[in-house]
Amino acid sequence: MPQPPYVLLFEDVVPGARPLTILVDERSAVPLFDSAERAGAFVASTSFGAGLESVEVSGAGLIRALESVGEEVDYVAINPPPAGEGPMKVRMGRLQELVDALRQSQEDDLFGLGGGFGTTP
Repeated sequence: MPQPPYVLLFEDVVPGARPLTILVDERSAVPLFDSAERAGAFVASTSFGAGLESVEVSGAGLIRALESVGEEVDYVAINPPPAGEGPMKVRMGRLQELVDALRQSQEDDLFGLGGGFGTTP
């Protein structure tokens, strides 16, 4: 499962905005990055336009953003590489599985300490 920070791309940074979605091997996906730098390199290599902004979101924010596109998108693309770097190999995961795992990890963090119950950080 991806670890924080969680960085998504948005056209508009306003309440209720939906994250960018892309096609990877004919599958719709939300690109999810672990840094603003990776997100910026990805955007710079595409023709999506300069209007996209990378936004770091919390776990709860990531859940809300993914759920906002859950009816149309089935996958999350983890750190997709910049376009043009040879054959594109992208780690993909099911969107709903990630949402479920994020929800479970929030439930397991009983005291808000960032670790699961019974584990050492």
